[in-house]
Parts: sequence; structure tokens; C-alpha cells
Amino acid sequence: MIIASGFEAGGHRPSFLQSAESSTVGTFVLLQLIKEKVKTPVIAAGGIANGKGIAVALALGADAAQIGTAFLATDESNATAIHKQMLFSDAAKYTTLSRAFTGRLGRGITSRVAKELINKEKGFLPFPLQTQFMSHLRQAAIEHEKWDMILFWGGQIAPVLKHTKAAELMKSVIDETTAYFGHLKT
Repeated sequence: MIIASGFEAGGHRPSFLQSAESSTVGTFVLLQLIKEKVKTPVIAAGGIANGKGIAVALALGADAAQIGTAFLATDESNATAIHKQMLFSDAAKYTTLSRAFTGRLGRGITSRVAKELINKEKGFLPFPLQTQFMSHLRQAAIEHEKWDMILFWGGQIAPVLKHTKAAELMKSVIDETTAYFGHLKT
């Protein structure tokens, strides 16, 4: 299977043929481009957090869809309580792609550190050394509750999150996707 992870996705940017910075195609365009070239099953990922997103992905030819940020925000995930809280906050409306925290390009909720380190990537250590370097700052920020000093992973879809329970999210995803395709039959 191929995972078509678009620009909107949270976390590290997957990129194999070019730099991560040049791999900034949206999920639904990327999905269609890949489906034109391969017969391998394709999973759409990035910017999908509900049944409507899954329905669109399937309508565009995806064989499946992957949901990340919406599950990260549920009580059942291993994310910290503050991370989950941030995904439901107004701050989640703004995300940034940055290498500042790990040395690899990743998307998370915009933070003061990410803003201040824009265009200073040449000074970053390679992954995973940058993670180790930044770990002391992260630990101090957690201890002093300086949330603007931490990158909380999350995709651009976070502002539409509604569910804090994984079971409720799954039920909603199934109901919305089924309703969309059921509506087409009538």
C-alpha cells in the first residue's frame, strides 16, 4: 500500500524523492496524481478527521483513509493532556512546518520557538540530534507551563475536531461516511 500523506497532515513530513520542503502537495491532489500512475492500493492521509473527509477521499479513488490528528486528540491516545487541550484550542487554527524541534520537517501548532527560528534552518542539527538538543528546552517549558515554547504535533484539520472519545469518533466517522454514500443511492 501507498500512503498519500498531504501537506495538511500533522507530524513529520514523509518525502522520499525530493526534499520535504518541496513535497507540499495537498492530500486530494496527491491522491489523484498517485492513482493515475499505480495500481497499488492508496491510503489518503492528511486533512481527514471525519466521515466527510473519508467520503471525499474514497470518491477520489482512495482505497482507504487514515485519520491522525483527530485520534491524537482523544482520551485514549498517549498524547499529554496539554497536547490534547491544545488541539481543541483556538491556537490549533494556526500550524507551522518547522525543523526546529526535531531536525525533520514537521507540522504542529504554531509556537513562539517555531516563529523565531524561521529561516534559521542552517543552524539546526540533523534528526535526531536536534530532538536531543531541544529536549532540555521542552522539559523546562513543561515544568514552567510555557506552552508557546513547545511544538504540539497536529494537522491543519484540528479546528474541526469534536470528539474526545475514540469510540465516539469512530461511530461518527462510520455514520457520516455511510450517510454520504447512502445519500448518493437515493
